[in-house]
Amino acid sequence: MVDTTKLTTPLWMRLTLFVSVALNVLVIGAAVGFVLTDGPDRRPDRERTDFGSFYMRSLSDADRRALRRDFESGLQRQGRDRGAFIMDLRATLDTLRASPFDQDAFVSAMAEQSGARVQREEMGRQILANRIAAMTDAERAAYADQLEERLSDLAKRVRR
Repeated sequence: MVDTTKLTTPLWMRLTLFVSVALNVLVIGAAVGFVLTDGPDRRPDRERTDFGSFYMRSLSDADRRALRRDFESGLQRQGRDRGAFIMDLRATLDTLRASPFDQDAFVSAMAEQSGARVQREEMGRQILANRIAAMTDAERAAYADQLEERLSDLAKRVRR
C-alpha cells in the first residue's frame, strides 16, 4: 500500500519564508528607487533651483551653519524672528476667515509679507557676500569648483 499522508511544512518555516521574501522585495524596491531617483538628495521635494540655495548648498557644512547663525541674528536685530513670521500668517488667516472678506486687507497682508521676504533675501545675499569676501583665494577657488560641480550635476538632470 502507498502511504498517502500529506507532508506539511511547519508554520514557523512558512512564516520565515514569508518574512524573508517581504524583506527581499523591500530591499529591491529601495535599490530600484535609489537608482531611478539618483539617490536621496535628488528627490523632487528637495530639488531647489533658486540661486540662493544653489550658492548655499555649495558651501561647507560649517560655513552654512555660520551663515544660518548670522542670518538668524540679523532677523532678531530687525525684530523679525520666526515668531513674527507665524504672527503674520495668523493675521492673514484671520483676514481670510473674516466675514465679509476684505480683499484689500488680504492683498495688503500679502504685499507686506512679500516685502519682508525681499528684505530677508537682501540680508541673505549680503551675509553670503561677506562670507565669500572673507575667503582666501584658495578657499574661493575651491568654492567655485564646488559650484561648477553642482552646476554640471544640475545640467545633467535637466537634460534627462
